[in-house]
Amino acid sequence: MRTSLRHLLAAGLGIAAIAPSAFATSAMRAETTVFKRSTMGQIPNTGATLLVTFAGTPSGTDVANALVGLGRIRQSVPEAGIWELAPLAAATARADVMRRAGVIRAEWSMTRRLAAFPATRRPAIPALAEIAVPSPSDPRYVDGVGGQWSMNTGRWYPSLTGQTRRPIIAILDSGLDTTQNEWKTAGVTVSPWSSSRNIPSAPDISVSGHGTHVAGIAAAPIDGAGVVGVAPASTSHPVMPVQVVLNSRGDSTDATIMSGITYAVNHGAKVINISSGGPGYSQAFQDTVNWATKRGALIVASVGNEGLADNGLNFPAGYDHVIGVGAQCDGVVDPPYCPTAFGRAAFSNSNFSVDVLAPGVNILSTLANGVVDLTEPAGYGRMEGTSMAAPFVAGTAALAYSSHPGATPFQVGRLIELSGSRAVAGFKRNDTAGWGVVSPVRAVKGTAPINDITEPNDDVNWVPTTFNIALPSTSPIKTFSAYADYNDDPMDVYAIPLYKGKRVRVIISSSTAVLRAYAFNGSGRISPRIMTDEGFVRRFEGGTRYATPTKRGFVFTAKTTGRHYLQVLAFGGGGNYTVKLEKLN
Repeated sequence: MRTSLRHLLAAGLGIAAIAPSAFATSAMRAETTVFKRSTMGQIPNTGATLLVTFAGTPSGTDVANALVGLGRIRQSVPEAGIWELAPLAAATARADVMRRAGVIRAEWSMTRRLAAFPATRRPAIPALAEIAVPSPSDPRYVDGVGGQWSMNTGRWYPSLTGQTRRPIIAILDSGLDTTQNEWKTAGVTVSPWSSSRNIPSAPDISVSGHGTHVAGIAAAPIDGAGVVGVAPASTSHPVMPVQVVLNSRGDSTDATIMSGITYAVNHGAKVINISSGGPGYSQAFQDTVNWATKRGALIVASVGNEGLADNGLNFPAGYDHVIGVGAQCDGVVDPPYCPTAFGRAAFSNSNFSVDVLAPGVNILSTLANGVVDLTEPAGYGRMEGTSMAAPFVAGTAALAYSSHPGATPFQVGRLIELSGSRAVAGFKRNDTAGWGVVSPVRAVKGTAPINDITEPNDDVNWVPTTFNIALPSTSPIKTFSAYADYNDDPMDVYAIPLYKGKRVRVIISSSTAVLRAYAFNGSGRISPRIMTDEGFVRRFEGGTRYATPTKRGFVFTAKTTGRHYLQVLAFGGGGNYTVKLEKLN
């Protein structure tokens, strides 16, 4: 929808004198449209697989009946109503699907690529008490040119691994070579699966041994051989290899990764590492992330290696509730990649998807048998890229889960961010370094923040039917606190049951986040990425119109009897906020 500058200014300034009208509604729609961060990258209009999202969660029989005659159907994330369709007629497939009953969206599955390249040179939950662990005897666990500099910076030490509750780490990648010396012990890997081939096997098929290298960074066992991972694997703390790539080059698709996420969560993984990505937003993928988060899994992803080129926004790192990881250099100044010792690698992308940095240059780890690095013993090699940085954070997440029993993905994610060097130094997040270089020590030993209520509650479909903010006559005022962040969690939705004609005052307060709030009625989703202009105008009941430096508010009248929805959007910054609701009649 085209909107004049006058409309945008009116919405942005929050002029109190403007009464609810078509003008005001248009201005509000313009404001929410500005919120859309997902427009970067090309969205394809054709492909081999459609991701079809239904309004509910139909059975396989119902899906087959709904899409009969359109092509081959396969499960993707049925728990979130998402199915794959290999269409018979690609040119008309999307239009054909959108005409079928119950379908609310159809998106082409996009290609993602591994985010690594060979090394360019060769030099509010308190943490559990620490348990002492002897120093590893693995010969390459040493500092300096020949060892693991990333494990010897003072931010990791063996006793961080002493807890017994470490969750399963799923590595969604090119597979894992379980014949390699450090991965051949029975029990250190569990439930292998190939989502690209639909078989219970996940050998590393990459020409570079990418998946095996990534797995070693996250969790190479302490076994007296080779290297050590951040959260070392054992028979009681296994790694789950999930092969999502389609070929030896390392190409994967949204469909294979989403299917891999579903498999990993359903088989017990609480940390999921994805060291790949590419441009283009998919609402079905975001829904998959939300579903996994709701099930208690934290997803970690690499932000990409285009920092010296187009510096694009890559997904899945760009999705909400995903920890996006950029690459940190080692101690050698080596322009143009590493202009500063231990600084951000210049190839590491810089945008809103960056949450933290982690070691990503000159990283020694395990390699698949047959993949040769001439400067290292067989079975080991060095790579660099944000692919190598992400599993360092995934391992950190697993350790943080183990030291904070009962912690949610939100709490563990915030622990990781709060452990960043910028956060510790008192600086704000930025697009170059996020919250700074992650510290396993601080993440494991820190106190987890208060959990954010009902996360993810990004849209109507994620608000539990039993979770309502009631305003009875006997208690017409309700105040609660939550958390929102433009980069990680920009939207919260709350349900308020009201009778037609009831008036409610909304006041939202935050000293650290730039927030807006809107009220809607009726059924269906209200995300700015999904909602049509027509739906917005029809369901809109009011939005923030007046403001002080730390508060915004408005009054709305319920147009109908039933559930009404308060939507809170973070337009900038992030942090805790308070909502005060007052029923006026």
